[in-house]
Amino acid sequence: MINQPRLDEIKRILHHEKRVRVTELAQKFVVSEETIRRDLKYLEEQSVLRRVHGGAILPVPSEEQPLQIRSRIKPRAKARIGQLASELVEEGMALFLDTGTSTLALAQQLTRFSRLKVVTNSMDIAALLTQQSDNAVTLTPGRVRRNDNALIGPHTLEFARQFHYDIAFMGIGAVDRDNGFMDYEEPEALLRRVLSTHCRQSVILADEGKFGLRTFVNTLSFSAVDILVTNARPAAAFVASLESAHVNILHPGNAADDTARLSGV
Repeated sequence: MINQPRLDEIKRILHHEKRVRVTELAQKFVVSEETIRRDLKYLEEQSVLRRVHGGAILPVPSEEQPLQIRSRIKPRAKARIGQLASELVEEGMALFLDTGTSTLALAQQLTRFSRLKVVTNSMDIAALLTQQSDNAVTLTPGRVRRNDNALIGPHTLEFARQFHYDIAFMGIGAVDRDNGFMDYEEPEALLRRVLSTHCRQSVILADEGKFGLRTFVNTLSFSAVDILVTNARPAAAFVASLESAHVNILHPGNAADDTARLSGV
């Protein structure tokens, strides 16, 4: 059961000290270390902190966390996004899935298909679909980025340009009302720009925590994307900006009607 006063105090200590330790918090609040670990896990899922051995630290806002860490943040939201996005897919389609935790959640849903052509720059996605489905999987060339097992660089871009995809599924670092879709680093931004011009439908997957963030690289304007899949209806101001750019927003509240319409676009 969530103890909000304790969580608020942990956040206060963390912002003041930049780091908290499980043993010290357990002593301070007179609770078990297991209780504190559950508190830290909950706060990490809310993107408040990053768990490390023995405690937690503040995340660095200008840097994207490693994939292993990001996969622990909002796992249910990403699973819902993966499920909704998979409803846009039909057997036999050619897809590109770029690296990210939401696209990895989508890949888990795609194991129920058997005749997809999937191109990806994610070693994790390629391994999952190869081991758990009969879909045809192609891994791009490129330099391996160790923090997320992504293949990046000029060889990746050149390879991606060779094909035209039914749908390009892309993650994103942030959704900003003024700057559009943004990323932490240039390699993924460059790839997403290529993908958006080599597909029938460009689809961004973004959980609710990405809205209102502003990161380093301007990746795509809202108008460059056809569909945004998220786990909750965005705030009214974002909805207005996205809809004025003709972006279709797919979230649990409108999924039943919109998925049938969008899959036929």
